[in-house]
Amino acid sequence: MFEKANQAMYNAQTMQADLLVPEEFNKGIENYREAEEHYADKKGVEKIEESLVEAINHFNRSADFSVSAKLVFASSLDARSDALSAGADRFAKEMWDEAEEVFKKAANELEKGDRDDSYEYSTESIELYRKAELASIKTDLLDETRVLLEKADDMKVDRNAPKTLDKAEKLLAETEQELETNRYDMDYPRILAKQAKYEANHALFLNNTISAIDDSDMEMEDVILRYETPLIRIAEKMGFVAQFHEGIENPEQEIINHVSELQQNNKMLIADNLDKKNEIWHLKSTVDLLTKQNQALNTEFNNENNKRSDAMKSQIQEFENEKAKLAAKIEKQTKLNQQFEEVYQIFDSTEASVFRSGDEIIIRMHGFGFDTGKSEIKPKNFDLLTKVQNAISIFPESNVIVEGYTDSFGGDASNLVLSQKRSDAVTQYLNANSDAPGNSKISSVGHGENNPVANNETAEGRKQNRRIDIKIQPDME
Repeated sequence: MFEKANQAMYNAQTMQADLLVPEEFNKGIENYREAEEHYADKKGVEKIEESLVEAINHFNRSADFSVSAKLVFASSLDARSDALSAGADRFAKEMWDEAEEVFKKAANELEKGDRDDSYEYSTESIELYRKAELASIKTDLLDETRVLLEKADDMKVDRNAPKTLDKAEKLLAETEQELETNRYDMDYPRILAKQAKYEANHALFLNNTISAIDDSDMEMEDVILRYETPLIRIAEKMGFVAQFHEGIENPEQEIINHVSELQQNNKMLIADNLDKKNEIWHLKSTVDLLTKQNQALNTEFNNENNKRSDAMKSQIQEFENEKAKLAAKIEKQTKLNQQFEEVYQIFDSTEASVFRSGDEIIIRMHGFGFDTGKSEIKPKNFDLLTKVQNAISIFPESNVIVEGYTDSFGGDASNLVLSQKRSDAVTQYLNANSDAPGNSKISSVGHGENNPVANNETAEGRKQNRRIDIKIQPDME
């Protein structure tokens, strides 16, 4: 029972129930501690189990309610996450604590069913989180960068690393300008601030390194050979010899190609592993269900075997019907596995990742892109969309959801609108070019910058986050 309660508590915490549904979650904690006290006092098993059952019920209810609470508080949670990323809980603690207190009020009001007050507190918390994030960026990143630049000035770094120092100063100025003109989107200023701090440290490092080289009277040949050494070591680990007789470009490209291949293989392994886990889970669930049903059927049959009444015959028929239903379920699961394999084979790994979430099939399109700020479909994507239509046709009478996503640059509201336009454009194309319109119901939804799959602080990560996901929900009834 404690193990079940621990799992229920972990599931609730994973869903952020302690933050989003505090009252229900805390009731679960109280019952759990009560069970621990009963155990320590060697109370009867019934008392311990009674408290643990109550704890599990509260944890489960808080986890269930967290699903809808996350949708209601999506913007607040984004602002909170950004503030945390900027270190607001350390560098702007007073503002952070105030924001947390207001958000707690929003969660409490929603839990009580008062959506109006909850919305007001949620809106207020967003503003407070943004202020805390801004204060943290200024305190942690900008102030520290200014200290580094002052140190660089004292050390006359401009004599040895003028370009890097100039880059740090310009990035600092650009960050300050962005913070003054755009108070509602901190993603870009936060990245600029981190880059400014890095370049300031980089300039100091370059100055120390160049000074050390000058003091040691190293020849230029020694300097070049010294900085070829790391690439030689990296190449050795990758299984080839780095040669520099034609310059650094060839070894560099070989390393990049090797890393890209490893990354692609890793993505394929992750997708394959997820698919296998889902398949194992489905098979295990089916086996467990069949085993339990079979045991129950055998027990009932053996107990009533000597009774040949009409009632018994009717009951046996019911058992046979249940067996038939279970067989039908197994058949549908087997067919779904085959259909998934067909869809998986349609797409090249550079075009899309195909994986399952329960009975749901998800096609995450890597090779699909929109122009910045646009929602028009380009001709180069027609072939990919044709493959999507072929995949959908494998699941007749299914529900299909086209989900649009953006990166985190730009305002939350504008990103949400843009993602909806993009998902609408793909949905309209699929409906307009389908051989059998109406066979599957296709709808669209835009999620904006929510649910990123990669780091928004890198260009490659933002590219991955600007994506279209196709969710196919087969009819399993």
